[in-house]
Amino acid sequence: SAVPHVIAWGCTIVVSSSAVLQHLRLLTGFAVGMGSAVAPCYISEVAPAALRGPLGIAFQISVTLGILLVNVAGDYGPVVEEVHRHLFGNWRRLAMVGATVASVLLSMACTPESPKWLAQRGRMAEAVAALTALRSGETSAEEAALAATARAADAGRDAAVGAPRLSDYKLSLVVAVGGMVFQQLSGVNAIMMYSTSICAQAGMADPAVAALGIMVAQVALTGAASGLVELAGRRSLMQASGASMCLSHLALAYYMAAAERGWWAPPWLALASLAVFIVGFSTGMGPVPWVVVGEVFPGEVLGSASAVATAVMWICSFNVCLGFPALQAALGKSGVFLLFAGFCFGCLAFVTALVPETKGRSVDEVLELLRARASSYPALAAAMSLAKENLATPAR
Repeated sequence: SAVPHVIAWGCTIVVSSSAVLQHLRLLTGFAVGMGSAVAPCYISEVAPAALRGPLGIAFQISVTLGILLVNVAGDYGPVVEEVHRHLFGNWRRLAMVGATVASVLLSMACTPESPKWLAQRGRMAEAVAALTALRSGETSAEEAALAATARAADAGRDAAVGAPRLSDYKLSLVVAVGGMVFQQLSGVNAIMMYSTSICAQAGMADPAVAALGIMVAQVALTGAASGLVELAGRRSLMQASGASMCLSHLALAYYMAAAERGWWAPPWLALASLAVFIVGFSTGMGPVPWVVVGEVFPGEVLGSASAVATAVMWICSFNVCLGFPALQAALGKSGVFLLFAGFCFGCLAFVTALVPETKGRSVDEVLELLRARASSYPALAAAMSLAKENLATPAR
């Protein structure tokens, strides 16, 4: 993804045509999408079992940190200039920053390839060399696991059928894609859009700085989640996140309605709701779904699964941001937050019903837990069986 980033930002520095700039933005979006799919997949494949959670959350930390730095650069950095007594970001200078950061990404060409990916393609010597480069201690157990992966891949290639396909892991897809959908339906974009106005209503001297402080807190709390994910577990964090975000939205819905009608609406209620939401999202539904995606699929289909989950996430993000003004106009401020509260309650129910605890478990153990959960819901099991039969039946 570094190459399209460098091309897009480098060209943005020099071009002036709005049409060309729009196409370069599309290229940047393509690069972001590619990186969003590949990075969690690579982390999952190279991380030791004990570090899958913390390293998986590192991806979300980088996302929140990037958003924070961009906001700081756009509002307070040296790229800001005054035109007709208004402050604007100099987009050419911002593009120079983007091109510089993208150039650093090119250093990824020096990192080892995923040992699992190499083993699945029968390149055992290269897989062992990559593993040795990634580890500083004893690797004999992991080498044995790579050898087993290579044998399984060889058996799949030799058989007429039997190579794993993404369609063989439908419930894993439900868990992975569902987590991404609820991540975006949690209302995090609405919270960020309203953070400045809520801080202003609370009487803060500089609401913009307060809103920036919320972003700083999000980065710090996402970092804290890297430790909690191995202590509390993935499922527990997602459940706590869904519940806390639901309560936050309900409180904000009341606050918005009460403020409009002149009822009791203390500013601290809005600020407390913001704080609870940021804590819940940043320690749960923000980072943890990225970890879960890498733990509910075998390596043979993880790349495809990560691409699908990432695509769904960005599609949901786009539609939520695009549709938010229309929702606000139709439902009002309080109605929008009530809607998001409903989504967060749905998230809690979804995680409780379908998402297994993946901490400390192998992929085979997780898949067995998923099969057990499916059998607990006859309608779901029947739907999965019917879908499998339809895929197995040749077209006439």
